[in-house]
Amino acid sequence: MKTKKAHIALLFSLLPIIGGGHQLRAQDYDTTPSSPCPEVLIEQKYDHEGSLRYRQMGWDTAVTCDVQQIILRAEPYIPVQYFNGTYVVTRIPYNPPDSTFSAGTRMPISTDDDFAASSTAFPPQQVVLNPSSPGGHDTIPAFMFYFFGIAKSGFRLGANGLVTFSSWTGSNSCPWQYSAGLPWPDGTSGMPSNSNNRMRDAIYGIYEDTYPSPSIHGPTPADWGIYYGIQDDFPCRKIICSWNDVPQYQCTQLRCSYQIACYEGSNIIEVHVKQRQVCTGWNGGNGIIGIQNATGQPQQPDTGLVMQNGVMTPKSNYRVVSGSPAAFFPTSLNPFTSNLAQTAYRFTPQGTTQYVARWYRVFDDGREPVELTTNQMDIYDTNKYAYIQMEMDQLRPFYKTRTELVVQPKVTAKYMLQLRFQNANRDWYDLRDTITIGRDTLIDTYIYANTQSVAGESETVERVCHGTDVTVHLDYPSPQLHDTISWTITRMLNGQEVSVPTDEYTISSNGRKIDVPPFDTTRYSNSKIDTLIFTANVHYVSGCYNNATMMVLTYPNFDITDSVGICMNETFKWHANGQTYTTSDVATNAQGIGWINDQIMLHSAPGCDSLMRLSLKVMDVSHTLDTRVECHSIKWRNGQTYTESNTATFDRDTVRLTNAYGCDSIVQLDLTVIPLTVKMYADLDEFDYDHLTVNLTDLSTGADHRQWLLPSGNAYTAPVAQYTIPADLDKATIRLIAYSAYGCADSTKVTIPFNKETFWMPNVFTPGNPQGNNLFGSHSTQTNMQRMIIYNRRGERVFECEGADCAWDGRDLDGNALPQGAYVYIIRYSTVYHPEETITKTGTVTLLR
Repeated sequence: MKTKKAHIALLFSLLPIIGGGHQLRAQDYDTTPSSPCPEVLIEQKYDHEGSLRYRQMGWDTAVTCDVQQIILRAEPYIPVQYFNGTYVVTRIPYNPPDSTFSAGTRMPISTDDDFAASSTAFPPQQVVLNPSSPGGHDTIPAFMFYFFGIAKSGFRLGANGLVTFSSWTGSNSCPWQYSAGLPWPDGTSGMPSNSNNRMRDAIYGIYEDTYPSPSIHGPTPADWGIYYGIQDDFPCRKIICSWNDVPQYQCTQLRCSYQIACYEGSNIIEVHVKQRQVCTGWNGGNGIIGIQNATGQPQQPDTGLVMQNGVMTPKSNYRVVSGSPAAFFPTSLNPFTSNLAQTAYRFTPQGTTQYVARWYRVFDDGREPVELTTNQMDIYDTNKYAYIQMEMDQLRPFYKTRTELVVQPKVTAKYMLQLRFQNANRDWYDLRDTITIGRDTLIDTYIYANTQSVAGESETVERVCHGTDVTVHLDYPSPQLHDTISWTITRMLNGQEVSVPTDEYTISSNGRKIDVPPFDTTRYSNSKIDTLIFTANVHYVSGCYNNATMMVLTYPNFDITDSVGICMNETFKWHANGQTYTTSDVATNAQGIGWINDQIMLHSAPGCDSLMRLSLKVMDVSHTLDTRVECHSIKWRNGQTYTESNTATFDRDTVRLTNAYGCDSIVQLDLTVIPLTVKMYADLDEFDYDHLTVNLTDLSTGADHRQWLLPSGNAYTAPVAQYTIPADLDKATIRLIAYSAYGCADSTKVTIPFNKETFWMPNVFTPGNPQGNNLFGSHSTQTNMQRMIIYNRRGERVFECEGADCAWDGRDLDGNALPQGAYVYIIRYSTVYHPEETITKTGTVTLLR
């Protein structure tokens, strides 16, 4: 049985905006936050989880004779889909996702005031094998994270306690000195110097001056340092960046450990501070916890519109309120100069949501779930088992969602709420929660046969002889309260269940008892013990019910013949009398068949007498010939597969079979195989703009005629065919079907791709030339993002870039102009036709000045 837990609704209040930033007062702290991952949880008004019996039966709760209706409520947590420019900052319990602070990859930041050498990209889209999925694989979307409503593709860690989404080339310096709190628009006095952009568009775990040098820190603990990693699975993965036991600059004996977690789907940010020991004698002991956009300026709305579903809507995925703050932070931590321990904060983006909630009745027997609507009828009886109350969505008062359900199950039932929505990344979520409601409405009911029952007990088995009359009685507590009584009579014959029509019997009431008139058991027995199962179902007007079951075993009292058979020269021992019979005791006819007759009287446990006769047959073997003409290989009844090796293969074989009496028979195979092999030849492996026509030749063997099926819809029967691909197609699939004179058919097909790729690199360029040809890069079509690296004649890397517009202006990585001469380039790219394959091209380009 699942465990229920408390859950809070996604409702927040916007706090005052002071100095361009969003502050959180201490009294606004939230110590019971929602999950950072989307979820839905069903709660019920009447909870019986304390009942051990219910838990043992797999119930979450139950209806009873007194409480026959339960209200189910769902509290969904839906992340923001349309960001409005505001984050809510809440204090949350300290519970870092990575309690070790050292999981994942250790970043090579080991010197003072450094950023990581390059950005760390978010995980791309992945395709993983899954034989149970359509196509045999699952596609996991790329990790998408929206910061201030803008999609980010990667991040860079700084030694001084921050993660930035800004990108730059050149120096990797991470400044440490500042005196002003967030935000930092250009020109702000006291902001970090010389690196305005890289220090904005960032999350500040604790922005302070650290010293992550191994020579300063020492060898213990061994897992100290700066880490990043990915935890959990889609659709709620999280990027975790940790600073573990990192020294303070100028106070290296003082250590700090804190962690930043970014959640996909909800775009929530968390900061967990394990320990901060402040160095008050350096930079004033300043530290900052918060987030800031890329400009430090109040946010502006995106006014661009696009047509979507016939409606002009904002082209971006966020709708910023004009003048929204540039930064958000907890009060008194912007900056702060005190120690901090076991403290955590959450930054939750605000905006609107859209979702659909549907209730279903689900079943454990393989049937499809049934969606519940008003006046839905129960499939087990004619009573309604649920009705729905519509609840208004507080964020969109004109959009009704079905998050409350009133159920009145007449049987144990399982209900499911499905919550479907898209997050800001346009990934679909289908969240479900299921609850099982039992029906605790049992009332003591007793059943017995022929004799009076013992008070409070039911008979389970009654043994009678074939032909005995049996009267069945039902005893229940209060006959005047019952609503309906129904009987079910089932017959078990030779291990198979056979229904018995109950309309042949009249049920009469006698006080507290219901008597079923005598059953004629002669209808329900033959040579073996027969079983009749009587089940009485009592349904009361209160909705309670119960049932009782009794078995009547009918022992045989018969006169039958036991017909068996043996093979020639075998013996048979009859179980009825233990005597052994041989084929030498009988005379056979012309077909080799003979027989023996005998009989014996049997006595069963209840004293029922039966007469059993033996009729023993003696059988001979047989010989048959199986003649076949086949086009392909066959697997014969002996399990062997026969294959063709030329155009007229002949084979013989023999198999020994056993008939119903265990006698062997001989079957001989006489097989002729005339094979049919289908093969085609195409003179093109792929189409291109210079080769649009493919010539096709039928190379089949054993074929009498054929049919070509072309993508144009035309069909040809000649041995050769020709097809010209239209320029708007990406590939063409051609199929050949061949037929033989013996009624066989076989086919083959080929798919020829249309290669539309062009890729060209110049061999000379002139940087600074106002007439053009001043940049070096690729000229291509149908290609994806590429990466280019430039080396001088000494093999030194002087330039690199990445992206669809990647080009070289003749300068090195520090912006200095390079001398005239020859340079080597390496460029890697992929095409739209083969995005999973990387193509590498190398060459030489001459730089002229």
